[in-house]
Amino acid sequence: MMNLTDSPLLKTIVESAPVGICILNAEDLIAEMVNGKFLEIAGKEKNAILGKSFWEPFAEISAYYQEALSQVIVTGESYCTNDVNLMVIRHGKKEQINVAFVYAPVPDENAVVSKVAVWMMENTPQVRNREKSDQATDNLEKILNMLPASVVVIRGQELIVEMINDTNLCYWEKSREEVVGKPFLQILPDLADQPFAGQLRRVIETGEVIDVKESQVLFTMNDGTIRETYVDYTYQPLSDLEGNRNGVLVMSFEITERVFSRRLLEKYAQELASANDQLSISNNKLAKSEARFKFLIQEAPVAIGVLHGRDLVVETANQKILQVWGKTKQIVGLPLAVALPELEGQPFLGILDKVYTSGKAFYANEISAMLEHGGELKKIFFNVVYQPVAGLDGAVSDILVVAVDVTEQVNSRKLVEKSEQHFRRLADLVPAKISNALPNGEVTFFNKQWLDFGGMSFEDLRDFGYHQMMHSDEIAAFQAGLAEASRNGVPHISEMRFKNIDGDYIWHLNVASPILDDQGKITMWVCSTTNIQSLKEEEQRKSDFVSMLSHELKTPVTSIKGHVQLLLRLLARETGSEFLGKLNSSLSRIDALLLQLTGLIGDMLDLSRIDAGRMDLKKDRFFIDGLVTEVVEDFRLSHQQHFFHLTIDNNIEITADRDRISQVLINLIANAIKYSPSSKVVDISVALAEDEVLLSVKDYGIGIEEKDQKKVFDRFFRVEGHNEKYYSGFGIGLFLVHNIVSRHGGRISVESQRNKGSLFTVHLPVL
Repeated sequence: MMNLTDSPLLKTIVESAPVGICILNAEDLIAEMVNGKFLEIAGKEKNAILGKSFWEPFAEISAYYQEALSQVIVTGESYCTNDVNLMVIRHGKKEQINVAFVYAPVPDENAVVSKVAVWMMENTPQVRNREKSDQATDNLEKILNMLPASVVVIRGQELIVEMINDTNLCYWEKSREEVVGKPFLQILPDLADQPFAGQLRRVIETGEVIDVKESQVLFTMNDGTIRETYVDYTYQPLSDLEGNRNGVLVMSFEITERVFSRRLLEKYAQELASANDQLSISNNKLAKSEARFKFLIQEAPVAIGVLHGRDLVVETANQKILQVWGKTKQIVGLPLAVALPELEGQPFLGILDKVYTSGKAFYANEISAMLEHGGELKKIFFNVVYQPVAGLDGAVSDILVVAVDVTEQVNSRKLVEKSEQHFRRLADLVPAKISNALPNGEVTFFNKQWLDFGGMSFEDLRDFGYHQMMHSDEIAAFQAGLAEASRNGVPHISEMRFKNIDGDYIWHLNVASPILDDQGKITMWVCSTTNIQSLKEEEQRKSDFVSMLSHELKTPVTSIKGHVQLLLRLLARETGSEFLGKLNSSLSRIDALLLQLTGLIGDMLDLSRIDAGRMDLKKDRFFIDGLVTEVVEDFRLSHQQHFFHLTIDNNIEITADRDRISQVLINLIANAIKYSPSSKVVDISVALAEDEVLLSVKDYGIGIEEKDQKKVFDRFFRVEGHNEKYYSGFGIGLFLVHNIVSRHGGRISVESQRNKGSLFTVHLPVL
């Protein structure tokens, strides 16, 4: 009896199969046959597998899968798994891959499992991120309906279907009236427990591109049955005219038939192995097996044909290959050149002749051919194998043709590539400098703005040119900021200087945003860099002006204040006249206003010192409770109509600049008075909490709306009252307070409600 693994036909089919196949002896799991695809995926030499126990070269596979293989031999039932990680060495490099295994039992004539066929397919995911257009053109609907893919545009958190093509309607089995303008989950409520709605919302929120292959989609039919389908799909974010993300472009390809066909092919391959095992029993059984083999070829879900002799006579052609060729069974028995006359001038007849004369197989992916379909030449793309088959004399007698029509996938990919080129051109039109990088920091894209700014090619800018353009003072902080963004998954925003083509350093606002997947892992970086040199120069001009103005005002104000105080002292010696009383009152008011003006000038000087980096702190050791008591007593004397409630923990000693901390407290109490026109009560407290001092000022005034609470410490921001009531001031007091506290290593917080007052709390370190 001929051994199964000795069958030339089986060897040919196994070797030409587009998946990895290894045949094991069921008794001791010794590998008796292995094809090139299996060796290629596993990264192994043939002698590392053939003749050895299957688990010897794959020792890292868990015991669970080893037990599953044993159960296949016992039960005679196939086993499939789609998620096995392997560490392999391919092309001299170590890499981890993910594969799918199928254990298929092969019974002998007594229905006893004598062999096990191990099928291995690599399914390591490739994440492809593509940018999609932010607006549909006027004729988008017509273009969408011409596409072979299913396309739908979904907008907003409610996932409203805005646009859908006919292919997608056919796949959903819905009419346009049932779909357009309605929420996605209202149209397809049976998808609520499947991941699609969550993914759509995530794309809108993050701008992430989601690309999924062979996703199962289950539909509940009207009769209660489940329709099982499979699709490849891509979710691309869409933006409105203002650049706000508000939608998703979904492009999908239904591959249900391909998935089911692959399963059917696996089933047929098992049956084919079983049929070939019977070849050695008898001539009668051999004839029956041959008939079964021809039946399997005819029913196979891939295009298969057999060409005999050097004339390439079409001996066998299944229905799939006839469909691909655009012909009928009438071509069987004709030479290929006669059956397909349009091949003249194309390379295929020459390639087949070389396969016949050399005995070497030919493999090609996405090779194109012009074939006549219905009287019209069409361009078809194939993945094809031409496998020579030897006769009894050892010479080549036939060529086995195995082909897969990939026209739809190629055309769709080219369409996406064309769209991607379009969007890259759009990125070149954006005034900002845009770049993309892999999770490890390797840059994959610089737009034209970057290339023009640096005067470099993409390769030069990518290979350390980017870091050479950075100002050396900012590199360390930038790297630390990226590390923090990587840990926390939040954008890093910084102001940086980059050197242009003329060698000048230009200020930019740089935003480096990590894009995360479902598990929170970074899939890519998106960076936007905007020129802010003119803003910086304008800011410097303003700072210089404020500094100059403050110094120029300080001298005459000081002189005026001196004369006013002299007049007040002289008037104090005079008595009796009503005129003198009024004059004394007016001069006292002028003195108070001069004090206020002096404070404002001091604030502006401090502002210019901060901008110039010259606000120095003179730190000493002192009791902060004593300082707070002094400041509050001064306010009690100058604002006798107010009530200041003071709560103090005594003997709290800190190291700080006493005058600057006094300035902080004065600003907070003055604000509490100013913004409480209908209340005369201010609460002040000092407390020790672990290793920090809490200095709090609470008022019962107009309060601060929640949307403004993060802005109150910004430069020049001012809180407005009811009916746009005006409150005097430049809006720099709290900015100075925040800066002083920060320079002491502390922080300041605010709690407030509209019309219920505000509580400001300063947190200062004790040491």
